Amino acid sequence: MSTSRITLRSTAIALLVLAAGAGALGPSVRALAQGPSQREVQGPAAAPPALSVRPAAQIAPAKAAATTTRPASANTPSTPRPRARVTRTHRARAAASGPLATIARANAEARDWPRSAAYVNSALYYDFEPGRLYTIHTSPRFLTTITLKPGEKLIAKAAGDTVRWVLGETQSGAGEAAQVVIFVKPIRPDLRTNIILTTDQRTYLIDAVSNASPTYTSVLSWNYPQDLAREAAQQRQRDQALAATRTAVSVADAIPIDQLNFRYRVEPRKGRAPRWTPIRVFDDGAKTYIEFPADLATSEAPPLFLLGANDQAELVNYRQRGLYYVVDRLIDRAELRLGDKHQAVVRIARAGAAR
Repeated sequence: MSTSRITLRSTAIALLVLAAGAGALGPSVRALAQGPSQREVQGPAAAPPALSVRPAAQIAPAKAAATTTRPASANTPSTPRPRARVTRTHRARAAASGPLATIARANAEARDWPRSAAYVNSALYYDFEPGRLYTIHTSPRFLTTITLKPGEKLIAKAAGDTVRWVLGETQSGAGEAAQVVIFVKPIRPDLRTNIILTTDQRTYLIDAVSNASPTYTSVLSWNYPQDLAREAAQQRQRDQALAATRTAVSVADAIPIDQLNFRYRVEPRKGRAPRWTPIRVFDDGAKTYIEFPADLATSEAPPLFLLGANDQAELVNYRQRGLYYVVDRLIDRAELRLGDKHQAVVRIARAGAAR
């Protein structure tokens, strides 16, 4: 009987531990957990007290289940899953190296600003260069005048903001001195737009800014260094051609006419005759003269070769005097050659000479 009583008490204790946990045991349960006293072991067998079983019966099954099945991590905050985020540094780097940043840098480098040295009286003169952005400052109370190169014809004019900017045009002078004049005026300050002027010679890109002050660009015009360089080169070519012509005249005047032999044949060997094909070839009995067109002074001169037996090319001494090659001997057959891959060849042959 003692053994069965101890077993029953142990079973009750186990149920209470499972139901409420070791920390929730009541005084009666702790008394049961201490085991039978010396008096109970030695005394007569008695029915187990109902007190030891009632606490377990008083615990609601749902609460016990909730207590025992609650996960240990229910009160622990969950760790957020790491997400890929673009930091401010990355965004700044992307913006600094993106296409918009590239465009901004290019426009900033291409923009030209007014400088004191660029003014003649109240007129602002920029040096024209294709792709440049030319800045003008305007005011709602004044007109800004844009003048083109004399003789240049305006094809079209356009502005990014045609609602708050007014564009007009007129013309001054006549004939070759006729000059197109464009007027620009904003309707209020603190505006900005671009103006594009297309002509028969070039395209102008203008960055227009309006302000409330009475300070504004009165006249905008351009210098044309590329045109000046081109005109200077053309003038040099004309001077060289004139000098070559004068030299040719002096050479011809020094040759006695009654001793000249013009019986030479000049013909291209392949295709069309090149532009430097000689006008005539003659000799005075001792020297041979090869006369070229007037544009020889402005183009590459072809070297001269004598033709020997079996058409073998041989070098010959000659000198250039203006539009003439002067060879210090009579020639029977010769060739002028110019070019590598597509070589132009002109043959010169004296009539009656042995082939």
